[in-house]
Amino acid sequence: MMGAGDDRGRGFPSGATQLSRGPASMEIHLGSERIFVLQQRQSVDELRQHAMDRRTQAFGSGLGSLLQRPKSDDVVLLTSQRRLEPFWHVSGRAQYVYERSRDYVIPASAPEVREVTIHGETYPIAAASGGAGRFTVPALEHCREELAHTLDADARTGARVADAAAILSGPRDEIADPATLSADETIVVAPEQRASFVVRQLLAEMLKPVQADRILEESLTLETIDLCYRPVWAFEFHWRSKDKKGVVEIDGVTGTIRQGGSLLPQLGKVINRDALFDIGADTIGLLVPGGSIAVKVARAAFDKGY
Repeated sequence: MMGAGDDRGRGFPSGATQLSRGPASMEIHLGSERIFVLQQRQSVDELRQHAMDRRTQAFGSGLGSLLQRPKSDDVVLLTSQRRLEPFWHVSGRAQYVYERSRDYVIPASAPEVREVTIHGETYPIAAASGGAGRFTVPALEHCREELAHTLDADARTGARVADAAAILSGPRDEIADPATLSADETIVVAPEQRASFVVRQLLAEMLKPVQADRILEESLTLETIDLCYRPVWAFEFHWRSKDKKGVVEIDGVTGTIRQGGSLLPQLGKVINRDALFDIGADTIGLLVPGGSIAVKVARAAFDKGY
């Protein structure tokens, strides 16, 4: 990203030499911005039966609930609700090509060697006690670094999604119009974090300082900027003798069962695609650390083959 004496303020080890800089710009390529819905791996009837088998768990857990757990025949299913919970899946790769000067310290072949000539250049040997001496050869290192990183973050809280890799390996459907997500009375949970939030985190992982005399190339490719929705089914039960209601939630992709809070109301919040995918030439420069970086942004198409 920068030379050891660059004015962008990145830290380097002490003793770094004041160095000059090559190209003054970074090339950033943005891939397609897409919305997916992950396909659930069991039918609604199967999920409902799993919920019925665990219906007494809708009324709490722990020692207290064990002592007051209802009988299965005293609990009836009232209703069910399908909702879509969002998370971001972003990935990218960075490439740095640069040069830097270094001194290579090389041991002589024997104690009696006093000088060494390499390609017409003579180097004196620095004596060493009890053995062969050493000589120093200045060199220009030609360096290339390539980094790749993936980030999966809950679109509401920003927390990492631990099982994202596993669930993304299954089938999914791309959605062109976000308005279609709420078909069949599906509750669509609106993202609280936009694309710029997770891209900023990804950049923090991939943008790095390099010790260089001259930067020849620095580029960043955001290959994946996907908003993914996972289906979750909530089943509401009624404990008749106590007149209490409880909810069992089942992840439609993993089948994970947990006690829920309550059914979500129809949120009615319109999902604006442009607002969600707020990554462009204007915003990307604000996300890249260092105010003096000239950012060149271009759109790139990638063959995903998902």
